[in-house]
This record gives sequence, structure tokens and C-alpha cells, in this order.
Amino acid sequence: MWRTERGTKLTVIGEDIHATRIVLRGGRHVARTADGREALRFSDEAAVERLLPIPEAAFDGADGSRVKQVKAAILAATGTARDDAAAGLAYLSALALRQEAAGADYLDLNVDEVTADPGGQRAAMAWLVGVVETVAGVPVALDSSSAATIAAGLAASTRPHGAPLLNSASLERPEVLELAASNDCPVVLSAAGAGGMPSGVDERVANGRRIVEGALGAGLALDRLHLDALVLPVGVDPEVGGHYLEAVRALRDAFGPSLHLTGGFSNVSFGLPGRRLLNDVFLALAVDAGADSGIIDPVASDPARVFGMDRDSRAWQLAADLLEGRDPYGLAYLAAFRAGELEPSPA
Repeated sequence: MWRTERGTKLTVIGEDIHATRIVLRGGRHVARTADGREALRFSDEAAVERLLPIPEAAFDGADGSRVKQVKAAILAATGTARDDAAAGLAYLSALALRQEAAGADYLDLNVDEVTADPGGQRAAMAWLVGVVETVAGVPVALDSSSAATIAAGLAASTRPHGAPLLNSASLERPEVLELAASNDCPVVLSAAGAGGMPSGVDERVANGRRIVEGALGAGLALDRLHLDALVLPVGVDPEVGGHYLEAVRALRDAFGPSLHLTGGFSNVSFGLPGRRLLNDVFLALAVDAGADSGIIDPVASDPARVFGMDRDSRAWQLAADLLEGRDPYGLAYLAAFRAGELEPSPA
């Protein structure tokens, strides 16, 4: 758990073991094995440089220019080639340990894109829970669009370091609340409505109140709930960053300090350059507003950098103006980025 210089605690839900995570096929993370196969370059838990041959199904994009790295590791680790399986296990173990070392309190597992087959997703989640719980020293978070996949992971968990966090329940998925209540698990609650994403502050707050009240009615304690007021890309709608921050302030006022307020903070920068700067600044702004939980990559969002940033700097001001809607669509931010006034992000 991080503690900022202001004393705020932040529960970190490490997001990196997720089957949608990608690297560029032509980037520094991809090399070739001695026999010419494309492979992911990584350091295992003993700091030994290794190569993970990439299964064909892990290439992504219309031109195959991206690699879904976690999907590649799972497919390799569960395949029949012994050497590839060992490398896949080593890759996943290294990811888990790296997130934990960076401060993750939970390790978020998602296998939805490993396969389109629902049965295959359930089997992959159960398998991955066993792998991560064996190597890591923190609990897992079970993340899926399918309640059945979450249930499969929950059934496989031996809880060596505590109950899994279930991610997530919403007004249209109350069955996840039932799973959390009957298995004594903390749970992420989504402020999505029955008809989809909320359109503004009021809808976020109203949906949040309803799902929290439903969770309390199911017997869950307030401090077991992580309410996600939903972070959306400011590159698509310049007002959504401010909507999230205002909703967090209102929900903190409504429920007090026991409720955890969370979000997938890296969503805010989707489609924009300099994502690390934007993600860091938005995380700090969210904590200022009252968030005390985050679905983030703690390796990329290093706490010493995030909470030690110079808020008077031009980079901070440009990022904050974009994120809070004072620079719609980032015209000033993008001009500064193109002029080389901001440090390009590797994200």
C-alpha cells in the first residue's frame, strides 16, 4: 500500500497480468530465438535474460504489428512444447513478482482474450490463479466480463495471502455481489448503469449510490467495497476527466472514509501521446479528489515520481489542463508535445 507525502493511503490493484496488454512487434521487447522464431525478451525472477517464443495466436492488429504479451505467455505455458511452457511460466512469474515489488496490494488477472471459448476462459483463469498464488505474496484480483470466469477463479483460489478481490460487480451484474458476499471477498463496484456507461457526474454518483446500497444490502461491509466511478479517455470527450474527479468528491462526501474509491486510471490517456505523464498527473488528481484505490501499473506509475512531481512545472500544468477539461482535446498539450517541450512517454 502506498502512502503519499500527505499521508493518504492508496491500495494498488496491479493491472499488468491482463490478456489485453500489448507490446509492439517491431519494438525493443521482441527478438528472435536461435532458430529464427519471434520471441518476447524478458528477465526472469533470477534476473536471467530469457526469450519466450510467441505463439501465432498472440499476434494482434490488422497487420499483426502488436503482440499480446500475457496471452502469449499463457498460451505458451499451457502448450505442449516443454521449453516454451517453461518460458511462459517464467514470464508470468516475473510479471507477478515485478508488480508486487513495485507495491501492488492485489494482482489483477484477466484472461478474457486468451480465447473466445467461455469454457476455455474459465479453465485459463483457474490455471492462472494457481500459478500466481504459488509465486506471489499478495492476493489476486479476479477480473472478467464474465461472472462465470470470476467464479472459476474464485473456486481455484486457496487464499494463501487473503481473499481474492472480485472485479467487478455492477447494476447489470449483481451476481458478482452474491459471489463476494457468499465468499467473504472484497469487490470492485462499477458505476455503469443498466444501459451502459454514465454520461456525467450526476449519473456516476446515482449509479454509485445504488450499487453501494445493493452491496450493503447483500451483507458486504463498506470497507470491502472499491467503487469505480469510471475513468474514460479525455481524447474522446474532454469533460470526462472532470466528471470522474467531481464524482469521486461527491461519493467521498456521501459515504465517508470507509468506502474505497478506485478507477482504471490509465484509461484517461488512451489515444494520446505522453501517456505516462498524463497517467501520473491524473492519479495524483484522483487521490486529491478522494480516491484511495487504483487499478494501475505500479511499475510504470512509480510512487516516488507520481507524488513527488513538481505541480508548478509546465508539464504538470499542461497535463492537468487537458485532464480537467481546461484544454479541450489537448490543443495546447499536443502543441507542446510536438515541440518537444514534454518528455515523450515510453507507455
